[in-house]
Amino acid sequence: MPDLINFTNNYRDLSTDTGFQFEFCCDRCGDGVRSQFKASILGTASSVLNVASNLFGGLFGASNAASSARNATWEREHDGAFREAIEEVRSRFTRCPRCTNYVCASCWNQAAGLCANCAPHIGTEMAASKADVALQQMREKVSASTQFSSDISGKRTICPACGAPTGDMKFCGSCGARLGLRRCSNGHEVGQGMRFCGECGGAVSENE
Repeated sequence: MPDLINFTNNYRDLSTDTGFQFEFCCDRCGDGVRSQFKASILGTASSVLNVASNLFGGLFGASNAASSARNATWEREHDGAFREAIEEVRSRFTRCPRCTNYVCASCWNQAAGLCANCAPHIGTEMAASKADVALQQMREKVSASTQFSSDISGKRTICPACGAPTGDMKFCGSCGARLGLRRCSNGHEVGQGMRFCGECGGAVSENE
């Protein structure tokens, strides 16, 4: 009984009329390898017959012979090339006994005898977990930090005394009136009309 063909799920057939080539990939990461291109003997013969058919207008049944030969013989040649390609790349993949996936060396946990899905690499997982924790802590720290806490509600761009435009000046250029927020005796800014500081409770001088 002939050997059965494995690797029937994780490959792409790149074969053409002129030859055979296959691409095999890891079931876990998708990375893969291609077998070497193998020219088709039947493909070459068919090309010769097609040329003869064109030259002699189909004499001697050249066209029909090429077509019928391809049907069965090409399939047998294709299967043979597939088996050779499998043997060529077999050492690049290991079949996991637990999930039955074929995986590459990077996705195989040699110590556990299983693929990295069934038995993740402890060192890699620990490094990834530490990175996740550090990232989460950084996000929480940024979220909890106070980006700006000053009260700017009392600042104006128009002088409250004369109505002249002031922009970001501290004193009005027209009448000299103070434009910025007042400060308590401890230096904290306080809003307009406030008599006591909201930070320390200190009294606000009327001259501020």
